[in-house]
Amino acid sequence: MLTDLECAINSLIDVYHKYSLKKGNYHAVYRDDLKQLLETECPKFMKKKDADTWFKELDINQDGGINFEEFLVLVIKVGLEAHEEIHKE
Repeated sequence: MLTDLECAINSLIDVYHKYSLKKGNYHAVYRDDLKQLLETECPKFMKKKDADTWFKELDINQDGGINFEEFLVLVIKVGLEAHEEIHKE
């Protein structure tokens, strides 16, 4: 049986692949798919930055796609914001 954290990690991987596989690539989410990911999976955090801004910020190696490691940067940033908001309430 998986722990809560292991389930959460698997969910992150599943979300990443849901969008990376739109173009048939396990290893890259492209600009238009990142926009869809952001709008669908975390619309609350689209209010501060648009998809193009996120893409430029996340495509660290500037290869035109967001790899899983770069995706985790998004997860960390969104997670930090979500954590702050939880403690505001």
